[in-house]
Amino acid sequence: MRNWFVEQGIPIYVMTAVFVMGIFTLWMSDRIYKRLIKEADLMGTSEHRLIKYIKLKVQSYFKIGMRPEDTRSLARRYILKYKTGPFTLRTWRRLPGLMGGAILAGGACVTLHRYVSGESFAQSATILAAACIGAVILYSLTLFVDFSAKEVLLESTVSDYVENFLKNKLEADFKGQTPLPPEQYKRALSEAAASRTKERRKRPDPYRYERYMPPEGMEERDEVDARIVEDVLKEFLS
Repeated sequence: MRNWFVEQGIPIYVMTAVFVMGIFTLWMSDRIYKRLIKEADLMGTSEHRLIKYIKLKVQSYFKIGMRPEDTRSLARRYILKYKTGPFTLRTWRRLPGLMGGAILAGGACVTLHRYVSGESFAQSATILAAACIGAVILYSLTLFVDFSAKEVLLESTVSDYVENFLKNKLEADFKGQTPLPPEQYKRALSEAAASRTKERRKRPDPYRYERYMPPEGMEERDEVDARIVEDVLKEFLS
């Protein structure tokens, strides 16, 4: 069965498919980074979910009387957690390298099997040479695209907007704000958590969640903004 599998050339087809998948993931990763960089350049008007989330996150700090100090770390955190499809941004950029490693491993296994089966090393090593060429192509393209530089550019663009424009705007908008004491934050979160627990016990559908209602004076415009404020409050009180 094993000899038939190798003789039919199935490993070559599999490695070719993996190579094509590697090219696709490389193109997909580059496309995601380019789109995010483009959206970050227009961050003031962008409706992209990642860009909007970061802006709402910074705004939520100001709403509860806090000021973010390291905006670059804040931007990096959510950029790394951002998911497109089944993978995060960091996973997408690693997939081409993993595909190259899989091609090399497959070529080595097939070469070893053919050599043990009695073929000469020169004959059995042809598939390993093809695997090496495929892996080198993937690694070379990955170096050419340079995802590290794109990630630094994306972080810098986002943090530049937050640090030099958004923070100044929010400072002016919340200049006369009187922040509530932490005890009121904590009490509001405890009441909201207790209320949600009771509601879950009453609700027949366990996957339906009621909107979090912030304390008086902190009403939110939408559900996403309310959840962000709650996350900030938890970080503040932890």
